[in-house]
Amino acid sequence: MKGSETWLMNFMEGKGNRFIIPVYQRSYDWKQENCAQLYDDLIKVVRQNRPSHFFGSIVCAVEGNGARTNYNIIDGQQRLTTVTLLLLAMRNLLRSGLADSAENHLDQQIEQYIISPWASENDRIKLRPVKTDRAAFEKLFGSAEDYDQASNLTHNYNYFYTELQKSPVSIDELYNAICKLEVICITLDLGDNAQLIFESLNSTGLALDEGDKIRNYVLMSQPLKEQNRLYDTYWLKIERCTQGDVSAFVRDYLSIKMQTTPTVKAVYQVFKRYAEDSALSIESLL
Repeated sequence: MKGSETWLMNFMEGKGNRFIIPVYQRSYDWKQENCAQLYDDLIKVVRQNRPSHFFGSIVCAVEGNGARTNYNIIDGQQRLTTVTLLLLAMRNLLRSGLADSAENHLDQQIEQYIISPWASENDRIKLRPVKTDRAAFEKLFGSAEDYDQASNLTHNYNYFYTELQKSPVSIDELYNAICKLEVICITLDLGDNAQLIFESLNSTGLALDEGDKIRNYVLMSQPLKEQNRLYDTYWLKIERCTQGDVSAFVRDYLSIKMQTTPTVKAVYQVFKRYAEDSALSIESLL
């Protein structure tokens, strides 16, 4: 595992880079108050002329090299997605004439971090959210009348789009503030245990529920293509048939299989022990 300080925008640039949110991650769930905190922090960076602002860590497993590199985001998807929404709102305001810039072609400067303009049509957007978010996210790159207004992604994009039009600082100043966001970028080596690292990283902050942890456990250890296949074939059905309450379902499942009922907060740990003791393949388990 290697870690280093870098500017967020340096991490996001590169026309061949794609930022993949793996299927075992939960959906984008930052609320408006989280976006407002980021926006307020950026304004403080401008007003106080700060040289930098620490923006947390991004943990990823890297695949490919040269012309195409996939960054599978293990931790940091909420921050990366939110900054992408903010940059997209800035670009769209500049292109619509609702915001002005003293910079030459600022909209094009911004676009390099969110779009690869020479890629094929279905490969241009650099961030790839989980499947439940992807359609709504992609619509934000098209006509406003097609936006999915029920999506949390759209809510937060609309927040930024509105706030930018009444911002106390210029869009140039705000862009420069985003360029001062500093992150710790941690890349995993081939032998690193991604599941243990993920558990450690998510022991603080917005807690995962037991169903989230179980999804991560059964999918994270698999190769990317296998993750997608298992997710589509099995996990989506489990979520649909339980109306999203996977934790309660697995608790009942374990009660039948083990003849004892785990506590609500121990479902994941008991499931993990059951899976290891059963020695079943992940597919058989699913």
